[in-house]
Amino acid sequence: MDILKILDGTPEPPIIDLGLEKTNDSGDYHLATPMYEFQKELTDQIVSLHYPDILKYCETNDTNDLIIKSLEICINNCMLVSTHPYLLIYHYMPKNLASKDMSSKLAETSGKFEVLRDLGNVIIQNTAKHNKSIAVVMNNNVKFFDLTEALLLGCAGNKSIKRYVGNSIKKDASKPGKSNTNSTTFHLIPHDGKLTKDEELFQQIRPDLIIVFDSNVDTSSDFFRKLRVQNRRTQATIIRTIPMRTVEHCQLFHSSNKHEEGYLYKLISSIVCLRESIGVLSPDLFPIYKQHLQYLSHTFFDQMFQNTKGSFFSPWPLPDLPNIPNFNATDVERSLLTEVKYHYTPYDSIDDGSLTQKKQTKRQSYYEFKRLESDYVTNPLKNDMNTLIGIFGSQHRAGNTRDEINKNFLTHSLITRFKTAYLNWDRVKEEYRSYSKQNSEEVQNAVGRRETELKQVLSKILADIEHSESRISSADKKIDKKRQEIDNIKQHNIEIENSILHYFEEKGVTDEKLVTFYNNQVRIWELQDQISNTINRLKLKQEEKSYMSQEVSNANTSIQSSKSSIEATAESNRGLKRKIDELNDTLSTNLSDYNKHRDSIKKEIEEARKVNQLFKVKLGKSFKFLKETSHLKKRKSRGVTPNSK
Repeated sequence: MDILKILDGTPEPPIIDLGLEKTNDSGDYHLATPMYEFQKELTDQIVSLHYPDILKYCETNDTNDLIIKSLEICINNCMLVSTHPYLLIYHYMPKNLASKDMSSKLAETSGKFEVLRDLGNVIIQNTAKHNKSIAVVMNNNVKFFDLTEALLLGCAGNKSIKRYVGNSIKKDASKPGKSNTNSTTFHLIPHDGKLTKDEELFQQIRPDLIIVFDSNVDTSSDFFRKLRVQNRRTQATIIRTIPMRTVEHCQLFHSSNKHEEGYLYKLISSIVCLRESIGVLSPDLFPIYKQHLQYLSHTFFDQMFQNTKGSFFSPWPLPDLPNIPNFNATDVERSLLTEVKYHYTPYDSIDDGSLTQKKQTKRQSYYEFKRLESDYVTNPLKNDMNTLIGIFGSQHRAGNTRDEINKNFLTHSLITRFKTAYLNWDRVKEEYRSYSKQNSEEVQNAVGRRETELKQVLSKILADIEHSESRISSADKKIDKKRQEIDNIKQHNIEIENSILHYFEEKGVTDEKLVTFYNNQVRIWELQDQISNTINRLKLKQEEKSYMSQEVSNANTSIQSSKSSIEATAESNRGLKRKIDELNDTLSTNLSDYNKHRDSIKKEIEEARKVNQLFKVKLGKSFKFLKETSHLKKRKSRGVTPNSK
């Protein structure tokens, strides 16, 4: 045993009093889970891939089917990554899930899987009840079942795993160990109740605890309600594994508004704006998760397993999940334009060997790094404790040593707040430095000339626009004035005409000469109007007549040209007819010559056939004669050869 290594190791943070304001004893509990760096980066990449659709939907509220489908794909992918990256990236899926160290590799790449493994170990090691039946309800996906079974196989203790979808990755996974004194059975159940095997065995389950593994599980469905009271007099306890500030957390927080119009907007805006803080646990919970949830064994599971009557639910010792704020379109745009940087915490995964299959150098923790340089607050050679932290005990006075300080003041929560305050102060200082540099005289002189020119050009344009608007307004006023004058003149003329017509009636004039003169004058005016109208009509008629005359002349010209073209066409037709007649005569002559020549050739052929027939007859007679006189012929004998002598 290396005592020096143990003494110099990273100190375990103590579990402090959580100080819960309200105790949750509803039987439906939420267990927050962290997320590792690989999961956070994948979530950021998924959001970046859907950047245009998210921005268009949040700013313009565009409900196009393609955009809605893209956002739904984004949400589903984020849910898969928050559960385990292997569910989204298939080429990372291990080929042999039944290997010995597979459970550790799965837990090192997913915060939810690590919490589920720790929770399984706590349940198995708890001795409040001997035979425990745990139902793990998850999405009806074979990969979910394979990874979950591979994870639970690595839990220490006497256990058995029974799955109702797909084949088991290990043949003896459903068989308990040799000792049945403290056996735990994990039942992997699909969320929709569509079992593929062992339905009779499923009906015999009496679940002591139901673990809701992902947000695809609808706890209000008929199947889940029946499962919760199956073979029980009361309802079973539910524990939901919820990754902190992820899409599953948002879905749970907005579950009451699931059927409202703005539900999708709330999910998308929360996913985008909470990218930097996803999977970050509260500082008060760090020690509990660092000790692998052993805190729940004596504070929760002992009471839950011993409560055989089930008259009440055991209170949940952990705080509820934090609320999810509402974000507007400006927040979404600002978050999309901001680069997300993830900071390492002591509770993140250090070894990514499950992804690269290579050993990496272990990262030194904060305590190890400071210990090597002797740069830590408990070093008396550095500074006094009071000077370092600025927190003094009630008995502090000048000259006291650090042993007299009340150490209960300094907590992990306070250290985290100090860290956050320092980070905020650095950011504000950097912003102030940037603003000061931008407002410096050199920068302003460099960009001031261009701004002055732009202002001058803009002022000229504005002056021209103002002058044009004034001219337009004055012209409109003049037009209105002229229209008013025209209306007044028309009205005045009408009044004069009426006064002239009723002049004698109004004045009471009875002189016949004046009346006759007036009537004649009115008649003259009427005749003048008629004459002017007649002259105008005559002018119009004359213009129409001249126009028609011109059209008639044009028509005559067109007729003459048409006649000329018709005569030319007729002459051409006659010439063509003559050519056709000549061709017909020539053709008839040639045809008669051809017929004569053909007849002569036929006669020659007929005569040749007759001659040929005569020759055939003669040849037949000759062959017959030769055949009949063949016996009359004698073969000439050959003379004596020289060899015969």
